[in-house]
Amino acid sequence: MSRSLHIALHVTAGGLLLLAAFVAGTVTEIAVHWRRFQLPLLAAGAVVLLGGVLRPPPGLARAQRGLCVVSIALIVGVAVVEVFFRVVRFDFRHQAALWQQTPPFFRKPTVPVGTVFFRRDGPLEWTGPVTRRVLEVLNFDAAAYADEPAITVRYDELGFRNEPRPAAWEIVIAGDSFTELGHLPFAELFTTWLAQALGLRVLNLGVGNTGPLTQLSYLENYGVSPATREAMLVFFEGNDLADLAYEREAELRFQATGKRPFREFRPQTSFLRAVGERIRARRARPPRNPPPPVDAWFLGQTGRVAVTLGPPPPRGADLTPATAEALESCFSRFAAWGRQHGIRTWLAYMPGKQRVWHTRLEFASAAPEALTNWTPTDLPGVVAESCARHGIRFVDLTPALVADTQVHGEPVFNHLYDSHLNARGSRLVAQALARLFMENGGPKTATVPAANRRREQLRSSD
Repeated sequence: MSRSLHIALHVTAGGLLLLAAFVAGTVTEIAVHWRRFQLPLLAAGAVVLLGGVLRPPPGLARAQRGLCVVSIALIVGVAVVEVFFRVVRFDFRHQAALWQQTPPFFRKPTVPVGTVFFRRDGPLEWTGPVTRRVLEVLNFDAAAYADEPAITVRYDELGFRNEPRPAAWEIVIAGDSFTELGHLPFAELFTTWLAQALGLRVLNLGVGNTGPLTQLSYLENYGVSPATREAMLVFFEGNDLADLAYEREAELRFQATGKRPFREFRPQTSFLRAVGERIRARRARPPRNPPPPVDAWFLGQTGRVAVTLGPPPPRGADLTPATAEALESCFSRFAAWGRQHGIRTWLAYMPGKQRVWHTRLEFASAAPEALTNWTPTDLPGVVAESCARHGIRFVDLTPALVADTQVHGEPVFNHLYDSHLNARGSRLVAQALARLFMENGGPKTATVPAANRRREQLRSSD
């Protein structure tokens, strides 16, 4: 072999090794896993270049050229594979598949709505044990939900829980996960029970991971039909104020920049990063995450039931000026929307576990002081006063849930790792709302005797 070809092979191989060292140490997503190979690659590149300058014996020269060819082929091959997967946008983390395994109830909505808001995609159908599956996806011990039955949840073409979506409706109810209740069968949603109790059509516009401004956007975009006479926002005290502040900030950013946010998968397209992640995962397989600690025991009719609790609801004095302003603005817009369409507006205050179970909790010794020292706050009154200023009718669901808990000693929320209403709690909410509409001259599509019969059926199912 000619001397010039010998040198060319060494220069090419050495240059590629030095380039590989540069990539391994400077391209962030690759360097996370391959930086430790930077010095060996630099040394190898220098040695190969030096080998092209020296004149080794013929046998050693052939071996050197062979190593150069192998190095060139390996580096070029890996580079071609890396570029190919980046071009085709192949996701080595299979995020879409993981997304499909996750119950819709626990997915963030991703379809843009209005200026800065999102809804779920649809139509959609998913079958499985909802809470157990999400714990498994998150690598948590799901033993507490080992006996959870599989259910089938369906979402209409706009991503809401209506089976099917009616052509028109007398009542529309928008809210977050406490209205969606994606862990319950459709027959056990309070909107379903309410429709049966009143003999009316009720449109469910509940979506988890949303706040009041998103829900108002749902009403504006999807909530009006020729038959609509009543509209309700369900306000959850646990996180709606935080969601409201976040959504208001997003609106202000949009007003300043004209750019809306998007929620899209960012695929992990790097082959080298995928190999590094796979090696690291095999070396250190993460154990199951332990379940969150028990915060307290619910003292019920059948004994002590272990429960977990979320952050306690705030006091009215805890609201920042920005959050208080956002609340007033939201209610003002809600009331104006109702007047524009001739729709009566309501707000239902949904309490959390702590407020309903306050007198029936025995706290664990390790429970945070924020939980053990909490007493029912004035937040329902603060929200009610804001509603009154804007002509929105207010209903507090706390008394109905507390009264049933005191009389029957049965939990109305899920016990562990989840804050939502169970089937019993959902029925109680439906009963309270049915009574509210009947006592306040609600929509008159159903005859009063027929509606009364349905209310009695609802009570007897308790």
